[in-house]
Amino acid sequence: MATTHIKRSTSASRLVNYAEKRAIKKDGLNLDIQYAKSEFKQVRAVYGNPGKTQAYASRIAFSPLEFNPQDPHDQTTVLAVAKEVYAKAYPNQQVALYEHADTDSLHVHAVVGAINLETGQKMHGNWHQYRDRLVQITDQVCQERGLMVTRPDPNRHEKRSMAEIKLRAKQQPTWKDQIRQAVDHTMQNPLIRDFQAFQDDLKQQAVKVWERGKNLTYQLLGTNYKSRGTKLGLDYEKETIFNELASRQNQTRTNQQPERAIKATVDSARTNFNRTAELSRHPNSVSGHSQNISRSTTSADRTNRSTGQSTISDDLKQLRQQQRQLASPIKTDLTKRLRNVSKADQPDQSGKSNHPQTNSNRARPKQPAPQPTQQPSEPDYPRDAGPSR
Repeated sequence: MATTHIKRSTSASRLVNYAEKRAIKKDGLNLDIQYAKSEFKQVRAVYGNPGKTQAYASRIAFSPLEFNPQDPHDQTTVLAVAKEVYAKAYPNQQVALYEHADTDSLHVHAVVGAINLETGQKMHGNWHQYRDRLVQITDQVCQERGLMVTRPDPNRHEKRSMAEIKLRAKQQPTWKDQIRQAVDHTMQNPLIRDFQAFQDDLKQQAVKVWERGKNLTYQLLGTNYKSRGTKLGLDYEKETIFNELASRQNQTRTNQQPERAIKATVDSARTNFNRTAELSRHPNSVSGHSQNISRSTTSADRTNRSTGQSTISDDLKQLRQQQRQLASPIKTDLTKRLRNVSKADQPDQSGKSNHPQTNSNRARPKQPAPQPTQQPSEPDYPRDAGPSR
């Protein structure tokens, strides 16, 4: 039976220094174990991705019922099992393995480089996910080798002091149990999706919680009893709570995306329909628009007329003046001709006719001589009068 653990670290060299001091055997994946620190550093420099997290500290511990820490054969077997586990979990990353036998059980410390050698990207996610994946792979390898599979302890997420253990044996609740129960009750509510809602819900259960660096601190209201989340258990630590809240928020956003798209489509259709109905019911919806166009056109015509009126007036005056100049000699000649015609049509009054008059002339009554028809002369228009029509 093997138990696993993994947690991020800001210094790969510090992890190597700790694990290398008491190592009885060591091995590596994708690196030379003799130069582990320098090779971790070279990879970070080559990919230009130093970042804050340089590596992950992991550990696999085996039961003393299966392996003797002082047996060299068992030591070799344990190191081989650990190497197979990490080769399946992190095939494209640097892993330095150091086996220790200073406790009752053989265990292997692993320093896992954060950078993927193929993509150059860092490990993404939280260490709880890495741990669950590592546990699954470890159980698979142990089962293939005929070893016992780890059975999870239902109380493994709770850390209790000796005083708490004694009170639990007497079936007496402790103030830490009250805090745990309150947190469990709050996290069972799926509507709790952010830290503010988490605080408000716990406050209703007489528990105050606040951030303190990398930890959460819980306190029973009205008392001096308070404890950090790391003392209450893994389920009550800051990273566990915040990861669960972030997961709920992401799930809510994913579920709301199709609903928002459908709602936006329906709202758009309703808006267009309402606008069309309002325009159709409005009495001046079309006529007002046409009136505005006609008014704007009329005003534009008036503007054009006012600007071009002076030009048209000047042209009209010039045309009238030309017509008067052309009509003046024609009028003078016409007047002279009418006068000559009038003189030719008058009878000779100076002499009498020597021919005898006939009876017909005598019998015929004397008729007055016809007066010449004179054409009325055109009126003399003033200069500014313009042509006659």
